[in-house]
Amino acid sequence: MPVSELLKSPFVPNNYYHIVFKSIDGILLFKQDSDYSIFLTRFKQFTSLAFDNWAYCLLSNHAHFIIKIKPIETVTKSIHKTELPKQTVAMKKLLLTPESEAIFDEVIERQVNSFMVSFANYTKNKYRRHGGLFQKPFKRIRIDTDGWLQTAIIYVHLNSFKHKVFSDYTLYSHNSYSLCVKNCSDYIVSEEVLHFFGGVDKFILLHEERVKYYYENGFPNSKLE
Repeated sequence: MPVSELLKSPFVPNNYYHIVFKSIDGILLFKQDSDYSIFLTRFKQFTSLAFDNWAYCLLSNHAHFIIKIKPIETVTKSIHKTELPKQTVAMKKLLLTPESEAIFDEVIERQVNSFMVSFANYTKNKYRRHGGLFQKPFKRIRIDTDGWLQTAIIYVHLNSFKHKVFSDYTLYSHNSYSLCVKNCSDYIVSEEVLHFFGGVDKFILLHEERVKYYYENGFPNSKLE
């Protein structure tokens, strides 16, 4: 089924996005614990040039991320530091025309797609599987208000609870909730997230309040599912 243009928002500097990777036909993305860490490591490897990760949740057949795109100056500076053989065609075009929004979007989409190919190849080699792994294109939607950003981060952290994968989101090993509470920044910019929420106590409280709301009213439908 084609992805709606509403779920293919162009990437713009300094903006926040909710992005989702979903497997084809419910194929398992993760079969062993090590697969989760490989997924996150490769995601960071391919995308840290272009954006920061604010939240994530990895489930059996899909993964959610909340990201913030870096300023154009930061991205171009990182490209300059990238070895010439590793610079993509899109990167080189952006260095020539840094004012081009279309090329900036192309650079980020290329990096994300390269991550998807890398992880798909990892699973093919490890599990001797054939065929595609991810639905394409990946879904992404721009978040344009602070209220929406707060809700989106909490929604992502509660995704294991929503899908009845793990009842206690605070103990789920494959989301970024505990990394935020511990202010650990291996895969996310936890300090920035906590500052946005107004501190760790407010971060915890707002999650608890949202869980109570979802218990009483149910989870909202999401076009990104």
